[in-house]
Amino acid sequence: MQERLKLDLSQKTSVSQGIATRVNDGGIHSIDVTALNYGDVFDLTDYKVIFEITTSVKTIAFDPVNAKVTDAKNGEFTYTIPKEITGVAGIAERAYFAFEKGDKRITSADISLTILQIIDITAEEAKSYISEYNKLVNELKELQDKAINEMTANLSETNKQITVVESNLKKLEDSIAEYQKTVKDAADEAIKKVEGALEEINSKDFYTKDESDKKLATQKQAIDSHVNNKSNPHAVTASQVGAYTKTESDSKLTDLSKKAFVNKGNLASGTDLNSVTDTGFYRIGGLVGGTDILNVPSEVSGIRFYAFLTVIGSLQELTVYSPKQDTTWTYSRSISGSPAIWSPWSKTVMADDSGKVTIKDLVASNIALPNDTDGWVTLQNLHYKKRNELVSFWFDFTATTAGTTRLAILPAGFIPPNDVMHVITNWATTAAGSKVLQITGLNSNINVGAVEILNAVANTRYTGHFTFSV
Repeated sequence: MQERLKLDLSQKTSVSQGIATRVNDGGIHSIDVTALNYGDVFDLTDYKVIFEITTSVKTIAFDPVNAKVTDAKNGEFTYTIPKEITGVAGIAERAYFAFEKGDKRITSADISLTILQIIDITAEEAKSYISEYNKLVNELKELQDKAINEMTANLSETNKQITVVESNLKKLEDSIAEYQKTVKDAADEAIKKVEGALEEINSKDFYTKDESDKKLATQKQAIDSHVNNKSNPHAVTASQVGAYTKTESDSKLTDLSKKAFVNKGNLASGTDLNSVTDTGFYRIGGLVGGTDILNVPSEVSGIRFYAFLTVIGSLQELTVYSPKQDTTWTYSRSISGSPAIWSPWSKTVMADDSGKVTIKDLVASNIALPNDTDGWVTLQNLHYKKRNELVSFWFDFTATTAGTTRLAILPAGFIPPNDVMHVITNWATTAAGSKVLQITGLNSNINVGAVEILNAVANTRYTGHFTFSV
């Protein structure tokens, strides 16, 4: 059994449609209900629908179970009348639907509910269908569903972590196995070398410690008797046995240290680079060029800079960390002549990591650019030339006939990509006699490169000088 009701939740001044059932009927009688708000559908999304009723014997019942939302957006739900509220015949004192969402609640107008009597059946009083127990059961079910969903999500995340841990353990086991193999191989190789060395030692004859000490003592005594016994006619000097004295050795070591390529440390403030001639490399740390360090390249004069100075023979090379930009500057110079004079510093042009050189580092007295035509070329009634992708032309021309007059047709490479228009005046009159000079560009389908005066006046002189880009 199916009925349809339309309830306007904003109009409660009168009882809406009625519903009739009979005592002990229930579970089959369904009502299709549309909830409205001033005639528009009432969106039931997330709303809980409850049927609330006061029976003819003053028993109150709340039923949030048998109302099922079928189309929330269009405010539609179905309510099936349960058997528990049809126990007593009569007209319900009050019946209506309540709609709850969070702390929001709204009710419908009263509904007329009639419960008809049955034949020879003792009616029971209507019972409160939905008790606090049932309400708690529903809440418990919601909490149980939420807990199950959370446990499922946590279990999935835990499984992922277990997979990661198992993968890492496998990698660790592989690494340990590889390490053990490497250590074992190294140990085996070392044992082989030791065993080989022992075999070699055992195969040779050696003096004992006492025998070695005795032989050394005998040799020392013989040397002392020759070197220290001045009365001995066989005594020898250090030079006779090819040895240096201590003074000679110290002098040669000092001379050698000047020629060894080693770190000479930081240059002190006030150092003149002209005087730094010992081979090695030196550091300049945050000193001002031209003030703290003299005879520096002009580019670092007057600024605080950091650098390394390399000195090899008569050559100096200075590598400066630029204080102006994140790069390095490299300079070099040499000393020669008699008296010795340092050459000017020369800077090395640096390329970036792709091999490109910045144009500011190059100086040239003359650079020939491509597509550069020097001098004017005469073409029919036009004189033109091109320089750096700019075409210039001039003309001084007298039209002999009226109408469009062509001056010339420009060759390939001198034609603009699009049509060019200029306003020109005739030689003798005011602007009222102005005409248009047209250059037909590469975009045109006909007369490409044509230079023409449109609507020229016969026997009139025209002149102009123009430049455009190709």
